[in-house]
Amino acid sequence: MFEFFKKRKSDRIIAQTRDNYNRIAEHFNATRQTSWPEFVHFKHLIKDGQKILDWGCGNGRYFDSVKNKKIQYYGLDISAGLIKFAKQKYQSEIEAGRANFFCTEKGEINFPDNFFAVCIMIASFHHLPDETTRLNLLKKVFRELKTGGFLIMTNWNLASPWAKDKVKKTGWKKIGTADFIVPWKNPAGEIITKRYYHSFTKTELKKLLESVGFEIEKLEFSQDTNWSDDKGGRNLILIAKKN
Repeated sequence: MFEFFKKRKSDRIIAQTRDNYNRIAEHFNATRQTSWPEFVHFKHLIKDGQKILDWGCGNGRYFDSVKNKKIQYYGLDISAGLIKFAKQKYQSEIEAGRANFFCTEKGEINFPDNFFAVCIMIASFHHLPDETTRLNLLKKVFRELKTGGFLIMTNWNLASPWAKDKVKKTGWKKIGTADFIVPWKNPAGEIITKRYYHSFTKTELKKLLESVGFEIEKLEFSQDTNWSDDKGGRNLILIAKKN
């Protein structure tokens, strides 16, 4: 019975995340038009001829940093609103068969085993609300990656001074020991919605990935293009390999 109620809570948070991103899709898209500096840390892993999965792709902006490569890109996101913007922006690449975008509102889309060379999760995995949901996704990705393929992940470092300052000054709310509610504000400063985030430690993330079968190649904090410690790094970057 306890597991049943945990699942109900998890499903509710995921549905809220979907609805929240649909609500802010237009503003989110307008503010997400450039590549994150952190992309430099793993650009060497993207090579011609690969199939790339971008899980939680949002408006597809990661594709901008790899579209000069001869790859096949697959973007998945739970927000129909953000997928709409991605399809509009990359219509020519979609028509050329180089990019594909799918909305996962009704459930995850399954691909063949050993299909992708690389899976990217940019600031998306930390929206998953419990260990079971996280492990289920990681197991799926592990199956769909080729042997020797890479999982690349960035998550906000919510233990950083940057995040702590946000809690004090901008209405971020810490709930429990490692979870946060983060408001999204419109240009007038009004709160439009609030989003759930989980704060991962290195130890927690390493345990999750290794339990599925991944080998960790890099797990460090990053501040823009530089590696950092947990005090300064705004993002936790993970590179894991399926061997």
